[in-house]
Amino acid sequence: MKSIFFPIFRTTRQFGFIFLMLILLAVLATACGPEKKYAGPYLPDEEIAIIKPDDKVFTHVNIISIDKKVPLYTNESSIKVHPGRHTLFFEAVLDYPFIYKYLYFNQYLTFNAEAGQVYTLHATILPMRDEGFSWISAEKDPEKIIVKKYAVGIIPLSTYP
Repeated sequence: MKSIFFPIFRTTRQFGFIFLMLILLAVLATACGPEKKYAGPYLPDEEIAIIKPDDKVFTHVNIISIDKKVPLYTNESSIKVHPGRHTLFFEAVLDYPFIYKYLYFNQYLTFNAEAGQVYTLHATILPMRDEGFSWISAEKDPEKIIVKKYAVGIIPLSTYP
């Protein structure tokens, strides 16, 4: 009797493990895409805009919220929005190895998003001049600046925010 039931339990356990792994992979696959961060009905990809932060080596840009009401989380790399006017609140941190403190600024940046476009939020901090600025570019024409704003109040920090 034992020899008949053990192979049945073993295969049932293997199917259960495979089923669990498939569910886990499906959940992970849906969590990796841009997050829908807009109010209103679901729209196809060609009718929305995507906003993502720049991934520079020494200047980290983190989008904190959009339109002053939708908070973002640190693991989100890009967000989907309806076309139209949007206000981003973000922080920029200069983490350069030869500077003993981190330089930081945050600011609001408002621009008009078009359907089907991918926008990148950039920021730069110039440590020798205690200045910074931010700008948004579109993926279709990365050399064209959609909006640019100078930062006021560069803050030296002793630890990374």
